[in-house]
Amino acid sequence: MKSQHTCVMSKGRSAARAFLRGAEGAQLLEFALVLPMLLVIVFGAADFGAAWALKDKLTNAARDAARIAVSQSRADLTQTNPPSVQALRDVIANYLTNAKVTTCVIGTTATSAGPFAWQYTSSSTGCGAFLLKIERNYTFVSGTTTILATRVTLTYPLTWTIGRLMKLMIPTSTLGDSVNIPTTAVMQDLN
Repeated sequence: MKSQHTCVMSKGRSAARAFLRGAEGAQLLEFALVLPMLLVIVFGAADFGAAWALKDKLTNAARDAARIAVSQSRADLTQTNPPSVQALRDVIANYLTNAKVTTCVIGTTATSAGPFAWQYTSSSTGCGAFLLKIERNYTFVSGTTTILATRVTLTYPLTWTIGRLMKLMIPTSTLGDSVNIPTTAVMQDLN
């Protein structure tokens, strides 16, 4: 009697195991098919949020420099590397450092970008597209009035972290390439 009971239980277990293996196998297959799409959505959302936060930090840095520039004297603008422009570069560098945006370090020497315009680049690795341009005699028209202003343009490269994941799934993907995030702040001069 004991052997019959054991045989029935053994057959029942085998049938249950076969059923579970089939269900588990299907679930595993479904998970394997859905996982890449789920990872792309999660990492894509995180990457987009990081890019949005970087754009916000760059905009704030450019706006702070423009705000300081509009109250500065223009007396030193005929110099090759004016101290007032160097001060604006320092404001942006300090802001970005405090905001933990430190991938691209701003160079300390300005090059001429036209009359009353200077630009700074970065020699950091992967920062070839970085550019800080400060234009002190920028003009724009409002109605019929020409307004003298300062324009600060900041371009910062961003490499998507999701690009590595995309290259695993689609080897020809170019999503891992860097994109440039530009921002500009223009403020009317007070002096």
